[in-house]
Amino acid sequence: MRARFLGLCVALALLAGAVGAPAQSTDSKSSRSIATPKKQVESQEAKAQASVAFVTEYVRELSAIETIRDSSEQSLMQGSPSDKFWNMIYGSTRMQLELRLDVNILKGMRLYPPFEKLVPSIVGLYKRKIEIYQRLIDISDAFIGDPKRGVDYGKLAAEVPQLSAQLDHIDNALLEATPLIFGILVDSKADSQNHASHLIITRAQRAQLLSEINSDFASKFDEDEKDRSIQVGAAMVLKAGLLKDFKSSDDPWE
Repeated sequence: MRARFLGLCVALALLAGAVGAPAQSTDSKSSRSIATPKKQVESQEAKAQASVAFVTEYVRELSAIETIRDSSEQSLMQGSPSDKFWNMIYGSTRMQLELRLDVNILKGMRLYPPFEKLVPSIVGLYKRKIEIYQRLIDISDAFIGDPKRGVDYGKLAAEVPQLSAQLDHIDNALLEATPLIFGILVDSKADSQNHASHLIITRAQRAQLLSEINSDFASKFDEDEKDRSIQVGAAMVLKAGLLKDFKSSDDPWE
């Protein structure tokens, strides 16, 4: 996971303008004519509120999913072979319930351009995971009790690693999207060096996000890289972005 994590950190560096990429300038006459200063302030505040609400919720989702994943993984390593099927059903059902909650919450959120498609994309991935967990539940249920006539148990058993691979693929897609998720906190307005150097959240909001990430994941940041989950990796990327040398929205501009 180290190479992927380093790649994601490079993406964060690009967001910071470390390679000299210009940000959008707000000094043109055309941009000033679109909205009055008061409306610009209101729009910026609404964007900041929507963005911090989404990232805060996403951190909560990462934590909840990680808790269920960790608990399910431990339960699957314990008990008899038949217990594993019961544990698979229990863990998959818990994950479905959490993902359904996440979908319902995210459906009530809206991000501003150019990030307006981010939430629907995540919702789509969550819905696919719910379907996969349902299939794992159905397969586990087939193995419980006496053998059933006409059931190809070998085929069902072979399907499990395929479903697991699909879950890994979705989780990797979510991890790869983490720099974009952090990117909604970056102010596109250019500083005097024509770089995106500020976040759209205040120092207090930034500190709160870091506090929540550390509270939920600090104990796992020191895990061996090969044992680190996708959720922990995503939390590390978000933390790395918040700790970069971006200024907060209430810091002075240069």
